[in-house]
Amino acid sequence: MLQEFSDWLTQTDLNAFLSDTTHIETWLIIPVSQSIHIMAVAVVMICVAVLNLRLLGFAGGHQSFAQMAARLMPWVWGGLIALFATGVIQTMAEPGREILNISFQIKLVLLVIVAAITVFYQRAVKKDPAYWENSPEHRRMGQLLASVSLVLWIGIAVAGRLIAYLDMRSENIS
Repeated sequence: MLQEFSDWLTQTDLNAFLSDTTHIETWLIIPVSQSIHIMAVAVVMICVAVLNLRLLGFAGGHQSFAQMAARLMPWVWGGLIALFATGVIQTMAEPGREILNISFQIKLVLLVIVAAITVFYQRAVKKDPAYWENSPEHRRMGQLLASVSLVLWIGIAVAGRLIAYLDMRSENIS
């Protein structure tokens, strides 16, 4: 199924446009997209690290989690939108390299999980700004989620880098 989807994307006009390296205006699309992608990764990783470290009690003790989330969540969601847009461009340019890559697939699964954790963080403080400070149970759950989130974000970064090294297309497997 993924192979058929990848093959279909390869036949689209958008793929032909994005993968054309013979003209300066199209040759720059992927390097610029990758640069924006890397900067957005940095923004998102820093923001979620600070939020998670706050829940673990290692950062931002002078601010509540709700205050910190109000300041950082727009950066997280804005960064994720930029990552999605640039990721789509890169995937459309080389669908086989991305879609068929186990590292890319793992990255997407991990992203769905951390996005769900982030939504949970945000909804909890929207309902009750002191949710994570309210009770020992909430603090423990926050610490567990923060630990899981940090590990998964590291996994996302590693999986993202491995995409470049694990080319799963049949013509590249010896």
